[in-house]
Amino acid sequence: MSQDYLERMNDEYIELTNRIQKLKIFYGLKYQRQLDGFTYYLLKKQLKQMKAYQRTLKLRIKYEDSKRQEHGHISDQKDSD
Repeated sequence: MSQDYLERMNDEYIELTNRIQKLKIFYGLKYQRQLDGFTYYLLKKQLKQMKAYQRTLKLRIKYEDSKRQEHGHISDQKDSD
C-alpha cells in the first residue's frame, strides 16, 4: 500500500476522533435533559459504533504501518548484499 493510503487513514482517524469528542460533549449531561429517550438511545448507540470503528481503524493503521516498515527493512537488507 502506498504512503498516501496510510496518510488518508491517519487523516480519517483524526477526523473521527474529533467527531467522537464533539458527540461526547453534545451527549453529555448538559444536553441529556433536552433529548427524548429514543434520540438519547440513538446517540449513545452512534457513539459506541464510532468508538468501535475508531479502534478498528487504529488497528488497520498500525498493521499497515508495520507491514510498510517490515518491507522497508527487507529492502534495506537487500541493498546491503
